[in-house]
Amino acid sequence: MNIEEKNSMEIKEFLKSRGAEIVGFASLENIKNVPKEYPNSILIGIPIEKEALKTIYTDDQSLYVENMKNVALKLNDIVLEGEEYIKSNMNYNALAMSRERVAKDFKNLASKIPHKTTGTRSGLGWIGRCALLISPKYGAALRLSTILTDMPIKVGTPIDDSKCDDCTDCQDACPVDAINEVKWNSKKERDEYFDAETCFEFIKKEMKRTNGKSLCAKCGLACPYTKEYLGIKTERELIKDL
Repeated sequence: MNIEEKNSMEIKEFLKSRGAEIVGFASLENIKNVPKEYPNSILIGIPIEKEALKTIYTDDQSLYVENMKNVALKLNDIVLEGEEYIKSNMNYNALAMSRERVAKDFKNLASKIPHKTTGTRSGLGWIGRCALLISPKYGAALRLSTILTDMPIKVGTPIDDSKCDDCTDCQDACPVDAINEVKWNSKKERDEYFDAETCFEFIKKEMKRTNGKSLCAKCGLACPYTKEYLGIKTERELIKDL
């Protein structure tokens, strides 16, 4: 076992012991905005609970909202613990992309190093028409966080091409037409095919309308891979059961 494999196995075991569901490794070579001192990344993912996702088509998405918050806080704790473990126990440099650090770096509704970028570089998924990372196992139901590091690791094979093909389920589900079908291409910049401002404005209105009990997330739920994770074929199955 070489040093890359050994390091990857050790940090993966540590992160999973802290609650990470998936862990991926990537080289960030030639990715813009990546600090030179951190050429590699470790992606951590936790799926949204199925029962929480199933409330998307109701006005009371409290379970979904709460689960999103809890998973985000858990991810934040995991990457900060991972950073400390790498620095203290493995003697390499590391920088967790914590909520506080990302917030300071947030501009034009986009982080300089999106977690979904480290996801595609790790080979854990691709960018969908909805501008979310799509995982073969979880669809768009993963929440993500990232640790940057100079630690030698065994990196995954990047996924450069989307597997969405001609599927427009997420676009059809969007209530504010934030997804541009004509210009969509997973290799383009997000702003070229996805109107983040329109999306976020709608979410803010929904939050206000329902007193914080509703977001949206219809695009992510509409993804065939997300529905497969939930064990359903159509959203109507959820509506029928609600």
